[in-house]
Amino acid sequence: MIKIMALDVDGTITDQNRIICPEAITSIKKGIESGLQISLISGNVIPVMYGLKTFLGINAPVFGENGGIMYYNGSIEKFFDKTKPLEFLEYISSRSLATPYFTNQWRETSAAFSMDPGNEAIVSKEAEKWNLEIVNSKFTWHIMNPGQNKGYAVEILKKMFNANWDEILVVGDSDNDNAMFTLPVKKACPDNATDSLKSISDYVSPESYGYEIGDVMAKFNII
Repeated sequence: MIKIMALDVDGTITDQNRIICPEAITSIKKGIESGLQISLISGNVIPVMYGLKTFLGINAPVFGENGGIMYYNGSIEKFFDKTKPLEFLEYISSRSLATPYFTNQWRETSAAFSMDPGNEAIVSKEAEKWNLEIVNSKFTWHIMNPGQNKGYAVEILKKMFNANWDEILVVGDSDNDNAMFTLPVKKACPDNATDSLKSISDYVSPESYGYEIGDVMAKFNII
């Protein structure tokens, strides 16, 4: 029986234009009403995650910055520091390898940027030298501390709700979801997911983007 469902946001409960699917909202509401704990884990900033929690009625913690920061029960908890990611972003930006995102003004544990695909190899190599991790969410690139990932957030949820691994279901679509898909949990993804996620998922929905949430919940006997 699934006790916790951890959802990515962009491309998982939204459409391709990052607009939340009404069908996903309906399914999330049904899941919560059934007693399921639903958490959102995103690369986005915590003010956005707080808004989503409020307006979607999310009942479990929400995590921003790929597990770097959490909001729950009126409190924010940071698990990592933003100093080194911001220093690295300044370094690669000064060499015209990256363009910082304006949302960095709200980031507390990481940094976000865009770059030309041709610069990916050199930026990745530089990140290794700095002992930092970069990951692509399809919508932006993220610079994070070692160990900062969505799997870290899922481990927090497991301890918080005293759940077994097989009582946790994760749903995502992109490379920054990989860390939670490598855990011994139940895994599902929409049809728009990356090939790497599809290859390790227990279930690949025939539905794309946020339209798959109800299908996934039905598959795992949640609703």
